[in-house]
Parts: sequence; structure tokens; C-alpha cells
Amino acid sequence: MSVLIIEDNVSLATLVSMFLTGEGIDNDVVHNGFEGMSKLSEQRYDVLVTDIRLPKISGMEIFEKAKQLYPDMPVIIMTAFGNIPDAVAAIRSGAYDYITKPFENEELLNTIKKAIEVSSIRRENSRLKEYMKETNMPRMAGSSPSFQAMLKLAETVAPTDAPVLVLGESGTGKELAARYIHAKSSRSDKQFVAVNCAAIPEQLFESELFGHKKGSFTGADRDYKGKIAEAEGGTLFLDEIGEMPLSVQVKLLRFLQESEIQPVGSALPVKVDTRVVAATNKDLKEMSETGTFREDLYYRLNVFPVEVPPLAQRREDIGELVELFSKKYGAKVTFSKNAVAKLANARWKGNIRELENTVYRLCILKGQGEVAENDIKADNADIVSCMNMHLPEDGLDLEEMEKTIIARALAKFGGNKSRTAKYLNIPRHVLLYRLEKYGME
Repeated sequence: MSVLIIEDNVSLATLVSMFLTGEGIDNDVVHNGFEGMSKLSEQRYDVLVTDIRLPKISGMEIFEKAKQLYPDMPVIIMTAFGNIPDAVAAIRSGAYDYITKPFENEELLNTIKKAIEVSSIRRENSRLKEYMKETNMPRMAGSSPSFQAMLKLAETVAPTDAPVLVLGESGTGKELAARYIHAKSSRSDKQFVAVNCAAIPEQLFESELFGHKKGSFTGADRDYKGKIAEAEGGTLFLDEIGEMPLSVQVKLLRFLQESEIQPVGSALPVKVDTRVVAATNKDLKEMSETGTFREDLYYRLNVFPVEVPPLAQRREDIGELVELFSKKYGAKVTFSKNAVAKLANARWKGNIRELENTVYRLCILKGQGEVAENDIKADNADIVSCMNMHLPEDGLDLEEMEKTIIARALAKFGGNKSRTAKYLNIPRHVLLYRLEKYGME
């Protein structure tokens, strides 16, 4: 227990300090605001007791500084009888209590002891919140440069309220990335509401997102607040946003611009504080150019894009991922180094989702013990066989091979660059760079 006393009356401060010391309460005493500010900057106390009228720096200024540094620390205001309105104003601003001079020692002691109990409870609650935050933090496994770069972007945008567009192939973990952004934000203690846009019938889309009033349409037998309002104060995750109907896109754009929604059947809009994180495996820019996705909504969502790399670009993470999934699905199952190496050489068209399902299946089949290389069938893991190809004695032209593969892939998909990039397991911008490099545009 430690108390900081700021009192310009040296005699009174000394008497209070001696009394508290006799009661077993550690305390420091200073006689002006400057010294008080310095002490608060050096350490955190359980309780601050300050006179409200101090020379140069007032007790209210000290109180405001204490609130910034230690929001959970109770502050007791000492004041003369004539300055009670100032003390009441401090209480309204968040001070714990006030005591008027002259006061009895027991009165001060009881007030401080209660404040110490409150301080202990507040600090324990803060520790519990931090523990819950860490416990609920999505496990993002991977140390590869591409994955770490994605995490850094996510952590940069998380503390803001900016919309985020999470990009990536199917199965790369876009929802996990969205949950990570939410967990790292100031909204982490509020709701994370996930909506799969591909799973909502078009005629119900507006009601599902924005809510409806009872009787607004056939079957609306009660008020429904909708997913945006459900995520009030938290994060709304719109997965597969490329599937959202154009008629709903314009209303989502208005919400992003005005922070208000209008439920179906309601005459008045409602203000809602909800952050939006969207995800897609489609090329929204290309869709906006063809008119299948609103261009203004695309630019609004694309304020801060975060691209989750495919597993093909982070093969060095596969060992860590295999360990993570094996602990999740088979506590008594381990994987040999050769088994992990074999999995690392797989193509994994379905990315992390496919890898997780494969590890799950292997854990079930093994039951306990070590999964060996021979336990993994090539047809199960789609092992890349190009490493076993015959190499000509006189060498080969790697660039020509790459040009040929790209040309054949483009032809396979009728020149569609997004589908070609997905087929080749490379980002679209990488494909565009190589097309320009080889003069294939």
C-alpha cells in the first residue's frame, strides 16, 4: 500500500504522514504541484491525496495528470469548507472522494483505506481484462517474412477506426486476420460479429445487415436490430463481400460515410459506432471496372488493404502450423521431420484450411504416436512432383519456361489475370509485373 500526499501546508502534511506511517501505510509527501507531477511520473501509487488549492500547479491539474497516467488510481481531494464546489466538480470528473479541512485522523484513514480497496479491485480487473484479451487473441502462427509483414500491417491499422479490406485466396485465414485486427484494437472488449455475405439470400440482405421494424414486411413479427447494430462498439466482419448485392452496397457505403443506418420500415436513421472489416478472394477493382461492384464502395473499403499470403509463399511456416494443428486435434500425435518436410513440399491449393484438414485427418488415423513420411499419401497432399522432373544435360532457359507456363495459364482462363494468378499461386500484382517484364501484355 502506497499513498502520495500533496499538501502545501508543511505542518499538516507532516502530521498526516506520521499518522499513516503509524497505521502501516507507506506514503510520500510533497509540498507543491511540480514535485507532485515528478513523483507521479516516477511511480504509480495506490492512492493520491491532494489539496485542491496548490501554488503554481493546482490540485485539479494534478488530478487530470493522474487520470492520464493511471486511470485506475483513486484520487482523494482535500479542500477547505469554502471550496467544496471545486471538490464536487472533481468528483464529477472522476475523483474518488473529497474530505474537508479540518478533518479527524480517523476520517482520513477510513477514506484512504476504502480507496486502497477500490484501487486493488480496479487493478485486479485490469489484469483480468488483459488476461482475457491475451486468451482470446487469435493464434497467428508463422515467422516467414511475408506473414510477418502482413501482421505488421494489421497491427498498424488495428488501433484506428479505418475500414480494412483483407485480401487473399480461399483458405488463407482472412477471418483469423480480421479477428487479430479486432483483438489488437481498442474495441477488443466488444463484439466481433462475422457475416458470410455469400450465405445470405439477396431478398434478406438489407434486413440482415441494417435490421427491420416489426410489420415492415411479411414475416417480420418482431423488431430486429441487424448485424451492424449488433456489433455496436465492436467490429463487423463482412466475409466474401464481393457477393454483396449492388442494392445493398449503396446502403453500406452510406453507413461507412455517415455512421448511421436506417432499418427496414423505420422512418428515422440510427447512429451506430461499428467498425467494418471486409474480406474477399475476388478482384474487387476488376469487378468495379465491370460494374459488378460499386467503385465508390471499393475505394472506401480499400483505405487500408491487408493481404494474407498464400501458403505457397510461406512454406517455412508449415512446420509451425503442423505443430499447432496437431496439438489442437491430437495431443498424443507428433510428426516426424520427414513427414513435415513432405507436407512442406505439398502444393496446398486450399491453403491453410486444406493443411489443417489434412493434419486433422492424420491425427485421427494415427490416434497416438508419430506420423511418419510413409503415412502421408501423395494423392492426399498433392505433393509437387516437379522436383523429380528430368533435367536436360545442356541446360534450360528458366525465363522461357516461366513465359511458357504463364502463357498457357492465361490461355486456360481466357486471359483472365485474376484467375491466372490464383492458379499460379502468385499475387495478381506479381503476375502483372511478370507480364510487363516479358512483354506479354
